[in-house]
Amino acid sequence: MKEKISTRHPKPLTSFLTFCFVLIVSVSFGQYNEALPAPISQLTVNSNGDIYCEIHANDAAASVHHNMGKSKNALLINGSQKSASNSKKAATGATIFVDYYNADPNLPVEDFITAATAFQSAVDTWASLLSSDVPIYVAAVFQPLDEGVLGSAGPTSIFANAPGLERNTWYGDALADKLTGEDLNPTSYDIVANFSTVFPNWYYGTDGNTPSGFYDFKSVVLHELGHGLGFFGSLFVDNESGVGDYGFGIPSPVFPAIYDRLAYSADGKSILKENKYGNFTTELGDLLLSGPLTAKGPRIKGTTKGKGAQIFTTLDSDIFGPIPGLTDVWLPGSSYSHLDFVTYAGGTNGLMVPFLSTGVSFDNPGPIVLSIFDDIGWNGKVNREIHESPNAGSDDGDDPSAITENVLALYPNPFSSSVNITLLEGRSIKNAVLTDAAGYKYKVPKGKIDGNEQALLDLSGFKGKSGLYFLQLIYDDNSSEVVKVFRQ
Repeated sequence: MKEKISTRHPKPLTSFLTFCFVLIVSVSFGQYNEALPAPISQLTVNSNGDIYCEIHANDAAASVHHNMGKSKNALLINGSQKSASNSKKAATGATIFVDYYNADPNLPVEDFITAATAFQSAVDTWASLLSSDVPIYVAAVFQPLDEGVLGSAGPTSIFANAPGLERNTWYGDALADKLTGEDLNPTSYDIVANFSTVFPNWYYGTDGNTPSGFYDFKSVVLHELGHGLGFFGSLFVDNESGVGDYGFGIPSPVFPAIYDRLAYSADGKSILKENKYGNFTTELGDLLLSGPLTAKGPRIKGTTKGKGAQIFTTLDSDIFGPIPGLTDVWLPGSSYSHLDFVTYAGGTNGLMVPFLSTGVSFDNPGPIVLSIFDDIGWNGKVNREIHESPNAGSDDGDDPSAITENVLALYPNPFSSSVNITLLEGRSIKNAVLTDAAGYKYKVPKGKIDGNEQALLDLSGFKGKSGLYFLQLIYDDNSSEVVKVFRQ
């Protein structure tokens, strides 16, 4: 078996490969009855040697990818059913099964094994960093694609409102399975990846010594698996109208992805707060085009020393110069579902930026990416709400330093008649009090507080108006914390 394969391209390529957010969804949710159309991202190289990414939905490119299917029994490739040529399981951490499909009759077996070895190296890296009791199933397809097409990849399905998931929030296959404790789509792969066997500028070595002019295949697989495992969101700007929006499932039901719930603006406001940035508004569009967003969460806060993680939105013409169609505009697929290029490129956290230079490699996702994975739920449910003091006189902004230590999850928020609360192990609620902005207090009857670490507050007797409230939780040791909630 060859340890490395690197063949020269007849003409030089530009020095960056553009990554795009990948969401591939062909969904039949069964008992959950939530379905979503299927955009995909596709890496391509044009006749000038420029490598870039395009998003496709309901067109020929999307159909080609979806037509492969997602069944674990076999994929339909070039009109024929193909069974896996090789299957491996990651040795540590999360259990990840990978089925490898050699769909290129002209690809020598030793070259196929070399490409699969590089792919498996990336899988093993992710498996050692994640935790899940539910196995993850991946299909890796190697086949000749059209000239200039490098491949496509992503989760096969997204799920919302299954037990264990934050309410009205979309999750990719593998993460949804982890949080619910069961395989929600047991006959299908969780991630399908499709790569070209005729693109000549892959470097398949796993030693990190990527030659100049070549793209490190292991790093690209690490990046694309990151999207498949949950590093994606729904924020979008229409460059023609300037309207910004968020949510998958348009026209109904419109829910954000769990990644979206981490997003904050430069002034410290949650992007998802309708009273600040309305969905489908130019105000939201202007915000998204104004510069990087910040991802916030307890683990992110610790990793970044309170600064938050910078999320990529646009290429600033003040830095890169005016480039029509590239700077100061929303880049579908690249904008938002990546870390900020200027902040992180060239460093240890550079894997999930939207562009990859030739000759560059990564052997792990980096601490900031892993903190984001923690805060969307991969290594334990964590609280994504930012809280304020109940004595605050106004709702001028969120205080990122006031995150509670004991509330790991709270939903639904906004609430109507009840609130579910997941607490730190060993915690239980003795009393609970709702306070409105005017100081009016409603003490939740003890008989309406059910559960310890998985608590349910029955608020059906609460007659307060819609709006902001502060929920004080008093624990058995008489310590207390305050959580900001909204009444529908």
